[in-house]
Amino acid sequence: MVERMDRTMGAEALRAATGRTHAEWREVLEAAGALEWSHKQTAQWLVREQGVDGWWAQGITVDFEQDRKGRLPGQQADGTFAVSKTRTIAGERLEALAAVRAAVEARHGAAHGENLAASQPVVRWRLADGRRLAAAAQQPNRSGTPVTLTIEKLPDTAAMDAAKAEIAALFAATAPG
Repeated sequence: MVERMDRTMGAEALRAATGRTHAEWREVLEAAGALEWSHKQTAQWLVREQGVDGWWAQGITVDFEQDRKGRLPGQQADGTFAVSKTRTIAGERLEALAAVRAAVEARHGAAHGENLAASQPVVRWRLADGRRLAAAAQQPNRSGTPVTLTIEKLPDTAAMDAAKAEIAALFAATAPG
């Protein structure tokens, strides 16, 4: 189950990072006219006019859209849905990403893009049915490298369970590092 942003973005962490609660940000955004703005406009306004870090601005924007605009959990700004799951894979960043990549390519073929030099290396696929899949490697920890698989462009909430199962199968097919 994908949860609402106000349940996954901690209230105390939000206040510590931005100085406001979920409810306070909703009021600020509504008073500023954000009900009429796109997702991008809202997030940019938070960064530019309120000095909010970009990561927090995205979370605040999603929370506002879920609470005031009817955006569903897992729903993207374009109306499609996305799911993601992270699993720690043995090895350093590029090694762990390569192991996940091999499992994805065995099922879906060659990737269409990659940025292995990014601060969070990523590999992307465009799937035959129009969905997009991405694998991104985070900073390694003591037990390995967290790698996140995300499937985007799902048409509705009904497609989310199958996408979650597909991600689980891809991780299960990933050879140990």
